[in-house]
Amino acid sequence: MIARRTVLGLAAAALATPVLAQQPATPPAATTAPKDWIDPKTGHRIVRLSEEGGSKNLYFHQHGYTPQGDRLAITTPSGIALVDLATFKLTTLPKTKDADLLFFPRNSRRLYYSVTAPGEGQPTDRPKTIYALDIDSGKAKVVAKLAQGGITSINADETLLLGVVTYGGKPLQPKTADDLKRFGQAEYAANGPDGKPLSFAKAKGVRMTERFETPTPMEIFTIDLKTGERKVIHASDKWLGHAQFSPADPAQVMFCHEGPWHRVDRIWTIRTDGTGLTKIHTRTMNFEIAGHEFFSADGKWVWYDLQTPRGQVFWIAGHELATGKKLYRRVEQNEWSVHYNVAKDGVLFAGDGGDADMVAHAPDGKWLYAFRAETIRDAALPYYTDDLITVDKMASERLVDMSAHDYRLEPNLTFTPDQKWIVFTSNMHGANHVYAVEVAKAGA
Repeated sequence: MIARRTVLGLAAAALATPVLAQQPATPPAATTAPKDWIDPKTGHRIVRLSEEGGSKNLYFHQHGYTPQGDRLAITTPSGIALVDLATFKLTTLPKTKDADLLFFPRNSRRLYYSVTAPGEGQPTDRPKTIYALDIDSGKAKVVAKLAQGGITSINADETLLLGVVTYGGKPLQPKTADDLKRFGQAEYAANGPDGKPLSFAKAKGVRMTERFETPTPMEIFTIDLKTGERKVIHASDKWLGHAQFSPADPAQVMFCHEGPWHRVDRIWTIRTDGTGLTKIHTRTMNFEIAGHEFFSADGKWVWYDLQTPRGQVFWIAGHELATGKKLYRRVEQNEWSVHYNVAKDGVLFAGDGGDADMVAHAPDGKWLYAFRAETIRDAALPYYTDDLITVDKMASERLVDMSAHDYRLEPNLTFTPDQKWIVFTSNMHGANHVYAVEVAKAGA
């Protein structure tokens, strides 16, 4: 076990800021992206939520909504902003231009964000201050400080932060400011055996393999928001990622072993006391892959992208935590998506599609989809058992034409709490903007 690193401490002073309801949005930069339109190919209404190019939504499994479902937090060049989901009006939060948006807890209106200390080196290697901002009073307070690493999640009762730290890690590719601005990540670059540059997707595979084969000390840790105690719950020299709390069980954590998916058993759960390490999916064939895992809103299911084998047969797979029951729902090649997500009811799913250079090599995959399960059952229903995998299929509906989207930028789609809209980030009109598509077809 790697020795624990100490937290720099907790600050008690509150930082006074103006009441947010009175704070106008930052004047937008010029944009050519339309504000509100009906997609001519799908018939669904799309609304641009952001005003400035370079805006983005949170990562697909991070929670950016208030418990009441009235506000969504996004990142803009001027700082963190709140979207009123009833009117789509935008309010920029003061003093957040240099902040990194983290999440809303499931049961409070305190918005969490972090500020990285200036200096040389990678941001993950520099100290961070974690703030909690009451969006109704406009007051922020320091709740934690990190020597290095970052915070990825907060538990269901808002008592613990979850974080990941790498000691001595190197970036997957050279840091390029323009690529970071456009795609949220630096461009992956690598040459093939013939010495010619590889495509983005293939170069990413090369760089991920290099990182996977380089043992590097890592820790997953919690920070107690009341006492400031930092506790390591899992340590490894393997590549760890995707650390996230269950939305319902305060002591349940899920994380992944990163790397080439056909070489890792990726999806794991663990308790906050470090016990109960459990593998969620075991590969059974060569080049089977599973990943981009996420919890259902009630915390009862883990859902993930499954391919048996890679690039050939595609599923949205589910694992019921209480019973171990497995449910695989088939999607077609063109419907494979960089990320999937599920609505609050656990029934409606969505996917953000992908381009032809990605793992599915889909000839017509650049769409944002809604998915609804269709049951496949033999007549001999009494012989179905939960200890075997149950297979269904997904009926798909195209919501957004993403043909002009560059998938080096991940759309990171999420459902609004009322399930009426799906929020995503896109560069389909040039600059990065945050959009929402209405699930119901216009006029329905």
